[in-house]
Amino acid sequence: MRLGRYLTADRTIEIVPTGVPTLPLTVTESQIEEGATPTRAEPWQAVWQLSKPAAWTLTLTDSRGTLVRTLTGATTGAAVRAAWDGANTAGGRPARGTFTWKLVAQPRDGSGADLVATGTTATNG
Repeated sequence: MRLGRYLTADRTIEIVPTGVPTLPLTVTESQIEEGATPTRAEPWQAVWQLSKPAAWTLTLTDSRGTLVRTLTGATTGAAVRAAWDGANTAGGRPARGTFTWKLVAQPRDGSGADLVATGTTATNG
């Protein structure tokens, strides 16, 4: 719930609920690269524009459901910008194929449910 504030006659600040609920965390736009051959020099890139700042975790799993990589961050604005160099957690290169990504974002204002978005991307090698 959003809070309002006002100055009382004795010059103290009172904080009161406004009755207006906060908006949920949503994806307003996304740009996700497809068919890449991610490397350090040219990583797979994805951008999710959110409705408000969030802390986020992005996991990438292979076609067998094995975790390949986990990326984390926090936005100061509302854009999540993730880049994957194609390496797995150990630094090796997984086989080319289709990978499932899962973005979980927690609102930084602490209001509302986590956002979960999923999709796939294919790599060429």
